[in-house]
Amino acid sequence: PLKYVIEEAVLKPETVEIVFEGADRGVEKGSPNPIPFARSLPVEKALHPDTLLAVRMNGQALEPSHGFPVRLLVPGWYGVVSVKWLNRIEAVMAPFEGYFQSVKYTISRPTGRGVRTESVGPMPVKSEIIRPTDDSILGVGANRIFGMAWAGESAVASVEVSVDGGNSWQRAELNGPRAPYSWTLWEYLWRVDVPGEYAILARAISESGHIQPIDHDRDRGGYLITFSRPTNVCVDADTESQDLLGDTRALQSEFDAVARERSALILDADLDLTEGAGI
Repeated sequence: PLKYVIEEAVLKPETVEIVFEGADRGVEKGSPNPIPFARSLPVEKALHPDTLLAVRMNGQALEPSHGFPVRLLVPGWYGVVSVKWLNRIEAVMAPFEGYFQSVKYTISRPTGRGVRTESVGPMPVKSEIIRPTDDSILGVGANRIFGMAWAGESAVASVEVSVDGGNSWQRAELNGPRAPYSWTLWEYLWRVDVPGEYAILARAISESGHIQPIDHDRDRGGYLITFSRPTNVCVDADTESQDLLGDTRALQSEFDAVARERSALILDADLDLTEGAGI
């Protein structure tokens, strides 16, 4: 835990944040000189017992791509906060305004006093439909819909599924652990008798009471993209489906298959942020 290092250092009472600087640096737009990658945490989060200085993963020393020899690890927050190749920790008496804290990895929120800039930090509640995929052909009968959900520092309390574009919602079944920082697998058995085109949505609710939004918040740009995306499917009158629920092993196998598929995708730097692409 990072708190042991901080407590050993003995913070001054006026400390407001802890800054973490990595060994990586580069030139960013508008800056002629290389900028080290650095982010900060509020003192309270830095002292949380789950905030770690990681030197090993799965019993082995960190690989260079994961931040060897030591990396900050902040569970429940976006990965940008978990600074790799850590080489410096500093307690500061004023909010840190480094490039990656105040310019990049930020969102803008309109307020009564103008626009306020906030750094990307805790992950909001979110769910995703894994199967079926967009434009799938399903059969009349019982169709299994499944996916995953997470809620950052909170646990997932429930997941709801809509098969009519968000007009009505039904509770899905949760599988596996339900704990802070953890993904939760979910599944729902959709019984459909009428062929046609359908828009399927999923939304997660956290134990802290936050509900995944349906609409895209354009003020977030390419960050905190958590709104429910419709999966459009066609139910074919000539096809019959007799799916079942409860096969946890099959669910995990299908999830692993999707993870392998997505790991091979090429990251696209030219995202259309207006349509809600991003993290």
